[in-house]
Amino acid sequence: MSDRKVVLKMVLSLDGFATSPDGTHEWMFEWFGEDSGDWNRRALGEAGVHAMGRRSYEIMGPHWAASEGPIATAMNEKPKAVFSRTLKKADWGPAEIFGGDVRAEIAELKARDDEGTILVHGGPTFAKALTRLGLVDEYQVTTVPIAIGAGRSPFADLGEHLKLDVVEEERFKSGALAQILVPKRSQQ
Repeated sequence: MSDRKVVLKMVLSLDGFATSPDGTHEWMFEWFGEDSGDWNRRALGEAGVHAMGRRSYEIMGPHWAASEGPIATAMNEKPKAVFSRTLKKADWGPAEIFGGDVRAEIAELKARDDEGTILVHGGPTFAKALTRLGLVDEYQVTTVPIAIGAGRSPFADLGEHLKLDVVEEERFKSGALAQILVPKRSQQ
């Protein structure tokens, strides 16, 4: 098996939600600027494949396909691994649909002789599934300074505590805080 890392990248509100209760996330965009763009470009540059669940794929595809610039190029040109039992066709490509056992399929992606990380774009449902299975090697979490009061959390109801070590952090001019965290070794 290769040394490819599974990196879960997500934005959370101060109170730990990835989306509002209705699944929207427009509240996060006002906190992004040039400095956070540099952070995102670095993560995208390290990616060998973008992994996501169906909902994230269906939201991100039309947006990035119609966008221009270096982030759009990285999102559009790199392969996508879409995890879904219901999606039959993936138009935003190149893309491959995985519809079986998530643990085995992530292991298959890690074993491929490809370069770069498996960059998971965290919708809360898919992120929680990967976390519960212990498949995430690194979390790249940007916390924006807004409390939305309710929503969907990738860390709710995990069944046990998830202990993490902070290995890097950067505060942006907007007040958002980006952190790279890894599971504590005693959990692995």
